[in-house]
Amino acid sequence: MAQKKSKAIFAVLATLAVLMMVAFSVFIAEAMPIMAILSVVLFIAIFGIGFTLKKRYRENGWL
Repeated sequence: MAQKKSKAIFAVLATLAVLMMVAFSVFIAEAMPIMAILSVVLFIAIFGIGFTLKKRYRENGWL
């Protein structure tokens, strides 16, 4: 059986995703549409990285 890996990266990714949601709200309130779009793109990228990493962890038995 493979050795278990640290799951702290998932907490970091979750925190970054929440920060992107907060940033989106702030940018909408401040009427900054380009930054709002950028924060949504980063949010989607962070979520994608998280799901990809979780799949890799599951396939390798690290969870």
